[in-house]
Amino acid sequence: MSNTSPPVPGGSSADIFADDDRVHFSTETGTWRFEQEDGMEFEYDATKSQWVPVVSKPHSASHRSVIQSSFVFTQLDEDILRKQQAAYSVVGVDEETPAAPVLKRANKKRKEPEDYTSATPPSVPSTKRGKNEEAKQPRSKNTAVYVTNLPLDTEAEEIVERFGRFGVIEEDDQGQPKVKLYATEDGTFSGEALVVFFKEESVTLAINLLDEAELRVGEPSTVVRVQRAEFKHKHTGTENGQSQLRKTVDKKKATRRIGKMQKKLQEWDDEDGFGPAKTEEDDMNLPNRNSRVVVLKYMFTLKELDEDASLLLDLKEDVRDECSTLGEVTNVVLYDKEPEGIMTVKFRDPLGAQACVLKMNARFFAGRRIEASLYIGKQRFRRSSHGDGDDVEGDSDEAEKKRLDNFATWLMTEGD
Repeated sequence: MSNTSPPVPGGSSADIFADDDRVHFSTETGTWRFEQEDGMEFEYDATKSQWVPVVSKPHSASHRSVIQSSFVFTQLDEDILRKQQAAYSVVGVDEETPAAPVLKRANKKRKEPEDYTSATPPSVPSTKRGKNEEAKQPRSKNTAVYVTNLPLDTEAEEIVERFGRFGVIEEDDQGQPKVKLYATEDGTFSGEALVVFFKEESVTLAINLLDEAELRVGEPSTVVRVQRAEFKHKHTGTENGQSQLRKTVDKKKATRRIGKMQKKLQEWDDEDGFGPAKTEEDDMNLPNRNSRVVVLKYMFTLKELDEDASLLLDLKEDVRDECSTLGEVTNVVLYDKEPEGIMTVKFRDPLGAQACVLKMNARFFAGRRIEASLYIGKQRFRRSSHGDGDDVEGDSDEAEKKRLDNFATWLMTEGD
């Protein structure tokens, strides 16, 4: 096929173009066309009597009208949509971001398949159940106390007897109390021990009552220190014994042990007698178990009060501060007419009073051994301006006005 355009017909174009193999009649446009070897296509324009290049395939008039109308409506729809988005838009929200459910489905589809050949475990739990189970795990309870400064001749039985008054001590599968004595490298006792209680509440009680108290009542050299066990103390030796960690737990034995401890806990208050040991007088005066008043004997002498007018207030303040560590104190009274040096301490609840008896009884104060007991409701003690039969359970200190006046006079005359 030649690149030269066919001649322009002088007469009828149909007669000439019909005999030319290079020309064909386009029924779509109703014109004659021919194509050169280089692919260029020409169309014969009868009005101009010449060949013109064909730029693109034209559409029919009706087709062009439909396309034009569709374009107009599309533009209108897009304009309306943009106006609506602007009217209902929210500040700070990207309208182009897909909704959360859409993103969730998209992420799920894009999730990489699990590699079952990898030895590396997944770092994030794959199920909600695992998270809930982790959140529901109960807080581990610490039921042990760490004891130091124990006498080097201390026996485990002695610790059990002393600490057993403040709670039930845990037992192992063999029924032995869980009390561990630590030894130095040469095998001698280091003066440190671990006591495990059955209930966590016993830890607080033991710390309040036995810390800086005598292991052997009446022997000041046996004062011990008690603190909550943190299982990170650096003791200098090993445990006194051959106890080893158990790799497995016998569920049947554990169940029987817990049942036994629960039963012992129920009987503990009756048998072990939380507070001072029961006497025949206690059996005759059962209401004293709920007494909120503690009677302290041998706290002072009458001679000491006469020689030092400030002793009265100082002693009351010291006793209040000491007893406040055991419970809320509502009143402290000093009976300056009693040769036995009697003071009373009233607590908000009976538990504080019982704890006070345990801590104060048989302690030494100013060289004298204190006697502490619960008020049974029948004793009457004397103090200034009250005469006989003072009301022990009263909460008012107004009766000591005269003593306070004497103290003020002493302050004015001191140094003269």
